[in-house]
Amino acid sequence: MLGDRVVTPFLVVDHAARDLGVLVKPVELNRVIVELVRVFIANGNRGDRKKARLKHLLETWSLEQYLAETEKLLGYQLRRAPADLNFETSNAKLPPPPHSHLGVFPQKQPGLNYIGVAIPVGQMTPKQMLRVAEIADLYASGEIRLTVWQNFIIPNVPDAYVETVKKALRKIGFDTQQSLLRGGLVACTGNSYCKFASANTKAHALELAEYLDKKFTLDLPINIHLTGCPNSCAQHYMGDIGLLGIKVKGAEGYHVFVGGGFGPNQAVGRQVFSGLIFTDLKPTLEKMLKGYLRHRLSGETFQKFTMRHDLNTLQAIFSNEE
Repeated sequence: MLGDRVVTPFLVVDHAARDLGVLVKPVELNRVIVELVRVFIANGNRGDRKKARLKHLLETWSLEQYLAETEKLLGYQLRRAPADLNFETSNAKLPPPPHSHLGVFPQKQPGLNYIGVAIPVGQMTPKQMLRVAEIADLYASGEIRLTVWQNFIIPNVPDAYVETVKKALRKIGFDTQQSLLRGGLVACTGNSYCKFASANTKAHALELAEYLDKKFTLDLPINIHLTGCPNSCAQHYMGDIGLLGIKVKGAEGYHVFVGGGFGPNQAVGRQVFSGLIFTDLKPTLEKMLKGYLRHRLSGETFQKFTMRHDLNTLQAIFSNEE
């Protein structure tokens, strides 16, 4: 964002986004996004499902080529960003730490607050959905905003209604206060609804949370992403701990990745364990997190801890064999 005047689109290459190098006015944004999608639809791989994502097209196309095709559909050239424009060193503040959206926070508008609400692995019943909409209408501006952690935010809640909203949310099974583990728990739809998934990721995520929360309390947030197949709808390669569902001798299991990140901590996770059945995964994650807590430096995040060690050392620490 450059003030309130323009936005700059990004495209994903090799699992990480790159600046497309253009500036777009908000009034143009919807059309630009539509044409970006149309270029992908026309040129993406439809013959191999494993190569069907935009990132695979961008492995063979340059960003300049993709932009040129988009501008053909638009019928005009987009404004190029100045070469010296650096968003990371601008006056913008660094992004908040993960999960910091959960809870009650004052907005810049006096007397208003936004409330971040945790949904267990993003699952919501129709009854809960209707009630959340009703709460937003009655006690706020009617808006509900979604997050990449499968949670949601209700903005514009007046001070006088904050406690009422929190109580109403708890009554339907949601909370504004969650553990530093559950707040970053992300799971794809799993084999309950997807024929490509090799594991019941939603159920396993909830079971992992129950198990790990009883073992210890974290003081820094952890992101755990569970995805059921290599299409990686839950982006296992971006989590502090990423779990990729597989079949292990007919049973549901996972490969385990560590060290993924996004934003200023952008990184692709490395595979540290292979082919663990789910019953073995729970104690393995317990050992991993306890090993991290035992050997980390003061204030060191899980991602930075894993990046400080090679895979052999991590395997020893995570297996309590160091």
